[in-house]
Amino acid sequence: MALISKKSPEQQAQAAAEKARKQQEAEDKRRADQLERERQTFMNTPVGQARQSFERGDLVFQCSIDVMSQQAIIVAMVGSTTAQKTSDPVVVLNAVCHEGWELVNGSFVFVEQGQQSRDKFMSSGQNVAIKGETVGYYLFKRCDENRRKANEPWAQNATADG
Repeated sequence: MALISKKSPEQQAQAAAEKARKQQEAEDKRRADQLERERQTFMNTPVGQARQSFERGDLVFQCSIDVMSQQAIIVAMVGSTTAQKTSDPVVVLNAVCHEGWELVNGSFVFVEQGQQSRDKFMSSGQNVAIKGETVGYYLFKRCDENRRKANEPWAQNATADG
């Protein structure tokens, strides 16, 4: 018959403290990993890339932003149309300027990604719908006067959560 050994109150308290410490370490690691993922996500945005470019000492910075996306829609026996989704890049452009840049130039290009066509119903010709996006290309020059104190959006989210 095996003897069941009971832990003393001190041993139980020590085991509970060790368990709590391990849980806290796991939570701290999870938070640190989440902050790093959010930091990397930010750094992959045009604003994050502008910050990195400024810190490298670059004199110019260029970025592109999808301004409008257009999907081709063909409806049998009815015709063709497109569904459009637009976005306003002004918030991003202002944020890039606050990273120490001045907007020099912007231009727009429609990038066709494909098209769909169907013969017209009960008549000659075809219905054609174009799929693509309008991309804004923006060129900035370094402007130290525009640089504002760099905030860390990933850290702000962590303090708001915790």
